[in-house]
Amino acid sequence: MERYDVIVLGSGCGLSIALQAASMGKKTALVEPGWLGGTCVNTGCIPSKILIAPADAVAELDRARRLGVKVKMESTDAPGMLRRMRSSRAASQRHLRHSVRETDGLDYVRVAGRFDAPGVIRAGHRQLSAPLIFIAAGARTVVPPIAGLESVDYLTNESLLELEQLPSSVIIMGGGYIAVEFGHFLAAMGTRVTILEMLDRLVTSEEPEISATLQRELSTRARVVTGAKVESVTRSGRGVTVKARMVDGGEPRSFRAERLLVAVGRRSNADEIAAEKAGIVVDRRGFIEVDGQLRTNQKGVFAVGDINGKAMFRHAANVQAAVAAANGLAGESIEMDYHALPHAVYSWPQIASVGLTEAQARDAGLDVTALLTPYSSVAKGEALAEDAGFTKVVVENGTEKIVGFHIIGPHAPILIQEVVNAMQSGGNLDEIARGVHIHPELTELIPSSFEGLA
Repeated sequence: MERYDVIVLGSGCGLSIALQAASMGKKTALVEPGWLGGTCVNTGCIPSKILIAPADAVAELDRARRLGVKVKMESTDAPGMLRRMRSSRAASQRHLRHSVRETDGLDYVRVAGRFDAPGVIRAGHRQLSAPLIFIAAGARTVVPPIAGLESVDYLTNESLLELEQLPSSVIIMGGGYIAVEFGHFLAAMGTRVTILEMLDRLVTSEEPEISATLQRELSTRARVVTGAKVESVTRSGRGVTVKARMVDGGEPRSFRAERLLVAVGRRSNADEIAAEKAGIVVDRRGFIEVDGQLRTNQKGVFAVGDINGKAMFRHAANVQAAVAAANGLAGESIEMDYHALPHAVYSWPQIASVGLTEAQARDAGLDVTALLTPYSSVAKGEALAEDAGFTKVVVENGTEKIVGFHIIGPHAPILIQEVVNAMQSGGNLDEIARGVHIHPELTELIPSSFEGLA
């Protein structure tokens, strides 16, 4: 048995905990069988956004035409984009390896780790123990039990990044943020895209008005079919055939494409680390249950990032890691605060949200007013001929506190930051109204969104 002060399982957000623990003089083991950096650096947000950036440039050509600029796209170099993404990823991996190797007191264990018992990790032929364990082992693609799926060479968000050439056509199973982001990228590169979503709308965690707008805009470049439950997948020549039952009772439909991309969600890796052998409680979906301080039911064991399913975004995981490290390494009792935690969807149009939706606020018993404001209500939105984008505010009556803010349109993830800051500072409307906004710029959309609430 090798004894440590701290063991960290996973090197996404867990890497910062391991580095901090080692810097405090604690004997630390970082157990990571894959590439350092976790999902975000290697198969998630960063590689995908490197690919989506040129897709955005292609989509902007349509705006240029609407503004009177006659342009024509000659071609796209998708193989070059994929190589650039992988080159950037490799550079990040080299940087992280160097950081870990140069850290005194940090033992980098490059094999999979699984619990043998409470406080005990089996890593290959080694057995490690520590009084303080941080689980940051992430999540993986959900592969649904669909007839014939395992008989085809389907793609995931991970394997798509390793392609040398993009397919001429693709069916995307799922309608969440991974599906619509890759749908945007592939369509922009000239791939014929079909998105099949079982529910009645895309990105169901967003406001229904935002889902509807995204579906309308995305449908101009891809085929979007909602209410389609995939029941079987078969090989069809050099491609695949997907059969779906329409949940509204319509006739079953068949769809054909060169490749199939499975993007129906993410599942916790708690089973892969044998959390049950440590007596760690998981919820019905398999995510590790934690309290507000990121503690599991086992003393000295914390779970952060995607593996707890609380807010499956890297910026959320980074905050969780900081909170858990403060509580575990420094003996603090800090509670995780999610009320002003934003997220973005890099579809086209882009989406950004923070706080509660209107339905969530009402379900929570809040008396709220919701208001939609188009981009075209401000001068820069009019100048850009932006006729699809809008904001939706959710404000509590009486207190005038912002409880939710949602945007679909150009630069949504940038624009929402002002609201995030205001909500974190107290959430009162005057947090935004007191600031002077440049005219004419899109930032005027934020105060404009609240003007109809008087």
